[in-house]
Amino acid sequence: MSDGSCSTGATYRPRNGHAKRLRITAVGFAAIAVLASATACGGGDSGNSQPTRTITKTPPTVTVTTSEPSSPKPSAPTGSTSQTQYLSDLDPLKSTQGVDTSTVEINGEGFAQSVTLIVNAAGPVNSAEYNLGRHWGRFSATAGLRDDSPTGGKLTFEVSVDGKQEYSQTIPLGKSQKVDLDVSNALRLNVTVTYSGQDAGSSYYGSWGDARLQS
Repeated sequence: MSDGSCSTGATYRPRNGHAKRLRITAVGFAAIAVLASATACGGGDSGNSQPTRTITKTPPTVTVTTSEPSSPKPSAPTGSTSQTQYLSDLDPLKSTQGVDTSTVEINGEGFAQSVTLIVNAAGPVNSAEYNLGRHWGRFSATAGLRDDSPTGGKLTFEVSVDGKQEYSQTIPLGKSQKVDLDVSNALRLNVTVTYSGQDAGSSYYGSWGDARLQS
């Protein structure tokens, strides 16, 4: 008969529920040990491990700016272009003994656009008249005897504008003179060559070298 005390020879058998709890606890300890071992060996998610970085190269952004084409600046108005008209290219309204238009030499200088009036004792005066039409501003020329005129001759050269004499000069062979006259708003231009000698057998060539009108 038992007195309620445990004998030394008695065998202790725990209940099934308590045994299960012991086994679960042992499994938990084993899992913790495995995790600790993995951390020590560098496995797992350790604070010492470097995170993996993904680098994506982005192409540089190009900004294209479209500007409106600039309008050309208006240029300042300019005056009319200066024009030149040679008398040799014009037909005279009238002439006393005709007009010769050719290249001449006066005092050794050549003139390609020239008007020559031929005179002698029989016909000492030769003139030619031109229409200006009030379009021109100046008349210029080099006056003198053509170099192939007879030796010793001299001629008087005259220019009249609308009937008014504006130039008169007697020039001997081997000399020349520049002529530059204002013919603004003029309608008529008259050039005249006069011979005052007595040599009836020779002709003298009074030339207006490069005679021209300019606007």
